[in-house]
Amino acid sequence: MNALLHTGFTGGKRVRPVRQTEMSECGLACLAMIASAFGLDVDLGSLRRQFEPSMRGASLKSLIAIADRLGLYSRAVKLPIEELRNLQVPAVLHWDLNHFVVLEQVRRGKALIHNPDGRSRWYGLGELSNHFTGVALELRPGEKFVRARQRNRLKLSQLWGRMTGLKRALAQTLVLSLVMQAFVLASPYYMQVAIDSALPALDNNLLSVLALGFGLFTIINTGASLLRSFVLLSAGSALSYGISSNVVHRLFRLPISWFEKRHVGDILSRFQSVAPIQQALTQGAVGAVIDGALALLTLALMFLYSAGLALLAVVALGLYAAIRAISFAVQRDSQQSVIVASAREQSTLIESLRGIVTLRLFNREATRHRQWQNRLVDSMNAGIRLARISIWQDTSNTLVFGLENILSIWLAIGFVISGGFSVGMVFAYVAYKSQFLGRAASLIDQGIAFGMLGLHLERLSDIALADQDVGCAQPALPRLPLKGRIELREIRYRYSPTDPFVLDGINLLVDAGEHIAITGPSGGGKSTLIKIILGLIEPHSGEVLIDGIPLKRFGYGNYREQAAAVLQEDHLFAGSIADNIALFNETPEVDQIAIAAKAAAIHDEIMQMPMGYETLVGDMGSSLSGGQKQRLLLARALYLRPKLLVIDEGTSHLDSLRESTVNTAISNLGATRVVVAHRFETIRLAQKIFVMSQGKLSMPTTKEASMVESL
Repeated sequence: MNALLHTGFTGGKRVRPVRQTEMSECGLACLAMIASAFGLDVDLGSLRRQFEPSMRGASLKSLIAIADRLGLYSRAVKLPIEELRNLQVPAVLHWDLNHFVVLEQVRRGKALIHNPDGRSRWYGLGELSNHFTGVALELRPGEKFVRARQRNRLKLSQLWGRMTGLKRALAQTLVLSLVMQAFVLASPYYMQVAIDSALPALDNNLLSVLALGFGLFTIINTGASLLRSFVLLSAGSALSYGISSNVVHRLFRLPISWFEKRHVGDILSRFQSVAPIQQALTQGAVGAVIDGALALLTLALMFLYSAGLALLAVVALGLYAAIRAISFAVQRDSQQSVIVASAREQSTLIESLRGIVTLRLFNREATRHRQWQNRLVDSMNAGIRLARISIWQDTSNTLVFGLENILSIWLAIGFVISGGFSVGMVFAYVAYKSQFLGRAASLIDQGIAFGMLGLHLERLSDIALADQDVGCAQPALPRLPLKGRIELREIRYRYSPTDPFVLDGINLLVDAGEHIAITGPSGGGKSTLIKIILGLIEPHSGEVLIDGIPLKRFGYGNYREQAAAVLQEDHLFAGSIADNIALFNETPEVDQIAIAAKAAAIHDEIMQMPMGYETLVGDMGSSLSGGQKQRLLLARALYLRPKLLVIDEGTSHLDSLRESTVNTAISNLGATRVVVAHRFETIRLAQKIFVMSQGKLSMPTTKEASMVESL
């Protein structure tokens, strides 16, 4: 890295913070901030689809490579904290040895830092030195840099898909709401006539007629309100179900790598964005139309009573609208902080519950509890900041409309004294004004709520706009019977375009019915190779052939229906043993469940359990031993009678006798078997043995082969 040389270039407009979504994309988020500051307005999702980040994080070298493809000149520098003011800004800083942030400016001994985790604030140089590692990346536009807008936004219409009946329900709600508003408009006039006509004349008959007429009107209004509530309940439930179903449908079809890069709590928190969208599209949309129409009508009536008083109300409303508009950006950021902080707290709690045995074993419950408390404090502080904004808004609302009400009454009573108003007109005008201000303020609030939908759509877009798994996106193909011949040709794979290849030119041929074993050091790429064989991930180059046919032409759906696997990260689900073996098949084959369990050498143990195959396995199999879990997972795979069986350390918890029994039963199936193992008891049973090392697959050396033969 070169010494620092200040060139005087200080960048473009202010940096707009970008919040990272995946665990390891802080560097990409920093580049999105800086590119936007220079004129390339791009969202993080578009960058992610163009430059897939590595699950292992980004290096400075990878950031330079991505910046170059964006048309940004870059220069890595190493500098002491005292020279930070000479850095070209905006710039990327290496932070806490494992993170990247954006430096926007240095002023008066303080630095403005935008952290992709969602925090933007000023740091004193002393505090900054506790985080800054001394490495920075200067960036500026090059000749190939193009100023443009590249944003792929999720549209509301994409969420509810082909839902039917929504427009009809909204139309019914609108009609019923108009009936209700007619009552609202007529009520003040009832008060005016009663006070100005019936009361001075002491006319009980007129008063009774007015009461009877408006009483009937009240009954009609109540009925309309009841029907409207039921229609909104039905439409809201249908819309919420439709959106949630569509989002989960998409979620279940995303690539495996998408889930590996995100926390469970963050994924779950995104579904909380469905509720405000449903609220806005049902009650909010109809309410906005009604509030707008009623506000205009009541304002017109107010002008008929007094133009001066009406203008006073309009001015007060304008002040309220200005306050909401000024505080919108801060409110939106605070709302986003609440969502993200809550997701982190939820993720920490879920991970702690899943790993409670580990925490107990290492006596780390208190440490983990403190970590969760810190996340909870962050979530509560974010909620407090949002609540403070609401308090200031409510206070401003009370002050503005309170002063307006005092002035309006003072002026209106003055008109009565001077003879321009009657007492009934004062009551009617105040009622109309209250309706106008209430409806108009509600209309402004709905506008703010619709503005906030962008935040919720951004969170859902991470699911809705992500590319589907290639197998799920593929249309149904004619079913081809699987014989079990697998061939890999020059397979290469890496976690991101800037990472080294985990698999580098793999060639493999497995004949139908053949049994091969793959071994090698941990972290050598064996599990990644297995996922490519199963079609769970796509290689960056090379070809997978099934029975001599490229996998894409054979059909991912056809292939997965006839192949089965037991992987290291496989799970059991809450339910009975029979449910887990048949994987909750709606029409399970009871006899085949027992046959699969016998082949996996667990049938006898199941029959000794209190409820046999209906015994509950607990959360993720918590009531079973490690060996029992593995044999149940194996039984699940054998239940399918697969033509290809892939096992990744699937018998590591079994003793030699049970493993021998299982292997004998599997060999009788005649299926092609690909086994990843470290135990020689498992490896020596294979017809062929391959060693995976440094991204290469090869036959074992003479010494390695003799070791297996001797066992």
